Amino acid sequence: MAWKTGFRKEVLKFLESLPSEQRNQIKEKINEFLDSLEGQKRVNLDIKKLRGDWEGFMRLRIGKIRVIFKIYKDEKIVVFYEADFRGDVYK
Repeated sequence: MAWKTGFRKEVLKFLESLPSEQRNQIKEKINEFLDSLEGQKRVNLDIKKLRGDWEGFMRLRIGKIRVIFKIYKDEKIVVFYEADFRGDVYK
């Protein structure tokens, strides 16, 4: 069974506000991450577990942009909650 994804409105709105080149780069990294979850290929991405208010979430770093997500292993779902530039995403 393949992993399912969910994107909050805020994430989609942020991605739409970016230049197409940057947007495509983020989509590519997200797809690489999803492929690695399915075991299709091994990738070297900058992913970290978050602490504090974001306990239980993880972040994917793509240049100056951070994408915050949560993995629900039992349901095989990844939900992307926030995406923004480094200084603004954790607020």
